[in-house]
Amino acid sequence: MYLELARRNLQRAKTRSILAIVGIIIGVMAVASIGIFGNSMRQSVLERFEDLADTIIVSPKHSEGFTEIDEDDIKLIKKTSYIDYAIPVKDKREMVKYKDSKAFLTVYGIDEEDLKKLYEPYEGSIKLKGSAVVGYQLAEDFGLNLGSKLTVGGEQFKVAGILESQGISVGLSPDNAVFLSVEDFDKLFDRGYTSVVIQVESLDYIDTVEKSIDHAVNRRDEKVDIRDFESLIENIEASLSTMTQFLTAIAAISLLVAGVSILNIMLMSTMERTKEIGVMRAIGAFRETILRIFLLEALILGLIGSVVGAGMSLVGGYLIISMMGFTTSYILDLSSVFYVAEGFSVGILTAVASGLYPAWKASKLEPIEALRYE
Repeated sequence: MYLELARRNLQRAKTRSILAIVGIIIGVMAVASIGIFGNSMRQSVLERFEDLADTIIVSPKHSEGFTEIDEDDIKLIKKTSYIDYAIPVKDKREMVKYKDSKAFLTVYGIDEEDLKKLYEPYEGSIKLKGSAVVGYQLAEDFGLNLGSKLTVGGEQFKVAGILESQGISVGLSPDNAVFLSVEDFDKLFDRGYTSVVIQVESLDYIDTVEKSIDHAVNRRDEKVDIRDFESLIENIEASLSTMTQFLTAIAAISLLVAGVSILNIMLMSTMERTKEIGVMRAIGAFRETILRIFLLEALILGLIGSVVGAGMSLVGGYLIISMMGFTTSYILDLSSVFYVAEGFSVGILTAVASGLYPAWKASKLEPIEALRYE
């Protein structure tokens, strides 16, 4: 009975009810879509970083005057337990030329088999003896192809392979770099090892490996810095979550506007139905009955708007993610569904909260005063 009365009352003010529902739809859609977008962006970034979480970079401690890592220390690092591999790398900034193009770039000296462990070729193959392997961005900028001849340190090297684009990478910056064999690097530059890239067997051993390296290498002097990416990932995740919450809060303003609209509709409905409420009270309707009818009206508005808005938020989230260039594979992920449920719940709560005061005001009308109302 209460539901039927609430439905009938809303139909009597159809245009205002539709406008209130539209407001709820827009608000729920905005909140949920922004949440889905933020979550997808966070998942995409973390997916990339999670591949790096089990990596440790050892570099010279420049603050203590060390610019290279001794080969004896590298041997100690390689003996550390719980690691899959430890790859020593040399690097130097050097002028690289190709036809009319030239730039100061990072040139790496690395063992061929070690480079294969770190990266996959986009074109060609990873062959370093007498040849060079270049990063994807460098190949794009210089217009390099397989067989192109680069000049590095006054010597020419044929491009044997182009690496896949790495974007965010660990320790090294391969996209805009040239890779040479250690032997070829040593012929050009008088430079020792400048970093060691370590792959740990499991995230559970990160702290153990770091402590072992620190004890073995830094026992007498602070020779090297040891850093992992687990804490970096945590900071990035926290920053992205904060940004998502901020954007969601901005989107929630539209729900606030929808709530004000419902409040206005319910107050006007209370005024228009004052006599009707007086008749109901005169024939024995309790205050609780009036309260329930008005709250049901607000709930119906919120329920319809929230259901439609939650459904449309998936479309809205997909469009936003697509336009921003992120993967859409996380739209139906459980963590994204949470934001849809959040938008739905906030829409319902906004509608009910907006209807509380008008419902309370209607239930407090005295029968005699209500019947006299013109």
